[in-house]
Amino acid sequence: MNTMGRANGALFTIAALMVLLCIPSGSEAASGRTYRVHGQVIAVNITQMPHMIVVKTPLTTHDDMTVGAKVTSQTRIIRKGKRIALQAISIGERVWLIYIKQRDGVFAQIIQIQ
Repeated sequence: MNTMGRANGALFTIAALMVLLCIPSGSEAASGRTYRVHGQVIAVNITQMPHMIVVKTPLTTHDDMTVGAKVTSQTRIIRKGKRIALQAISIGERVWLIYIKQRDGVFAQIIQIQ
């Protein structure tokens, strides 16, 4: 094998290794990424499954982001240090929402009413 062939082989090996290192492991991909936003509740859906909460959070003075998250039995909903039901949240209330973004959706982990 000549020098050019070895150089190309080495580059290919390095590129393949970098691609493999950039792919998240199965457990990391399944667990998703966790985010935290502070904003105003603009919708709560308790009539259909899965239950949902929608929070609008300001990004800049002229731009905001809306996050809709599924509320499951594992979601902790807290007001003044006590757990409450999703039905107790009113539109317009300010909340901290900690959610996990996974391949199969966005899931509320903690909803803390301010």
